Amino acid sequence: MGDGIRRPQPDLSFDDLYKQAESSVPVLEKSAQDFLNRLKVRNPELFKNVTFEVGPLKEPDRALAKVNTDYKGDTRQIKDIVRGRFIVDTPEQITAIKQAILEELDVDSMKDKFVHPVTTTGYRDINTKIGLENGHIAEIQIQQRDMLRVNTFTHDLMEEAQTLERKAKIENRQNTHEEKLKIRDLEHQMQELHAAAAHDGNLNTLVKAELREQFAYKGELDAKGSALGKLSETTGKLGRNGGVVAGIALGTLSSAFALASGSSKAEAAEIFYETAVPYGETELDLARGDLDAAARSATIETASNGGSFAGAAAGAAAGAMIGSAVPGLGTAAGAIVGGIIGGLGGGIGTGYITEKLYDNYAQLKSGAVNLAQETAESLSSAVQDTRRYLASWFDDDPVLDVQVAFASLPDRVTPDMPPEVAALVEVKASQMLFKQRFAEIEEHDGLPEVLAYIEAHPLEVEQKMPAAEERPAHYTHLPAPGLG
Repeated sequence: MGDGIRRPQPDLSFDDLYKQAESSVPVLEKSAQDFLNRLKVRNPELFKNVTFEVGPLKEPDRALAKVNTDYKGDTRQIKDIVRGRFIVDTPEQITAIKQAILEELDVDSMKDKFVHPVTTTGYRDINTKIGLENGHIAEIQIQQRDMLRVNTFTHDLMEEAQTLERKAKIENRQNTHEEKLKIRDLEHQMQELHAAAAHDGNLNTLVKAELREQFAYKGELDAKGSALGKLSETTGKLGRNGGVVAGIALGTLSSAFALASGSSKAEAAEIFYETAVPYGETELDLARGDLDAAARSATIETASNGGSFAGAAAGAAAGAMIGSAVPGLGTAAGAIVGGIIGGLGGGIGTGYITEKLYDNYAQLKSGAVNLAQETAESLSSAVQDTRRYLASWFDDDPVLDVQVAFASLPDRVTPDMPPEVAALVEVKASQMLFKQRFAEIEEHDGLPEVLAYIEAHPLEVEQKMPAAEERPAHYTHLPAPGLG
């Protein structure tokens, strides 16, 4: 085609394309599951452990950011809002499913990273874009289980590296020497994790012959010959020497690697406990033989004591932030109050995690991650809410309406915009996202900055928030800052 698009999505506005994506999820799920069922009928032995999972829709703000940044506002080019994946174990399954997809599905494009892994990270999968019956183009991946087990951790590393790269791009500069070193270190960590997973899954047999040495795992193996098992041992040692906070994080990582390398859930739970809480061995030994209430309570109490210290430190830091933000309160008073609250919360939280070890290990990882996220969000929210509520006693800021903001802001981000203004402008292509972002900024007390910008930069021609039937077909915004 003349515009260089292999096959475009339907010619719709972003909001309408996203609505079509929502209705396309069951279409993708049925198409892929029917395809897999046919494969299992033909060769039940080869495909017996293969599964298909439909994934969540790409978040609308991330999808719009990708449209603006990667495709210069052309919504026809984004093809991964709807996605799903086949999960496999062996190289033979990967090869067979790849060939069947090419022969039986409406393939738009395919990228095989098992043959040619990502150079900077060593990541491997197969990424395919297929046309659905309703005309929407969706993404299907083929992911191998060992690789999938480390993806949670390597995805976070990738996000951190991309954030540093985006920051430099937005500021129209090269990465600093320190940023380059950090990115290189993050990439090295990803390479090691992906190489270990590929070793355990025998995936190097799929790599181009001339690239196998480059992507081969070069580290040590555990007694069972597992690379991930050895990483579990190494990570566990780091956690035991890193204190309670580091121990909890590294303990989760260590136990996950242990599971990936074939350890039982009980073994992985013990690894987590010994890494996250490097004391209380007596209680654990008793629990192995007799899970009575006394041993269980003693173990939870030991962990809670450790969590109290960590929580107190975090609470004191947050309290000091509140104290410095509110005139008349002071950092010392804030730290004392925050320390008390944080100590209670940390003790309860760590006890909760330890309790999960006994009651239901399957919930451990998500429980730990959710608790950490909730704690971070709560601390941040406490700082902002306290500052805002106390400051509101002395300052009555004027109210800004969402319709007024939409009509008064420009369509393009400029370097002089405050972050609150840029955050709104970058999503003006979508009414839905603009209203959501406006509510978030209002919640965090950022509307005065938006109002001040509007008053200082009046538009020559006012804009009106379009009704649903008036949505334009395309948007040509500049790359949106700060989003990936």
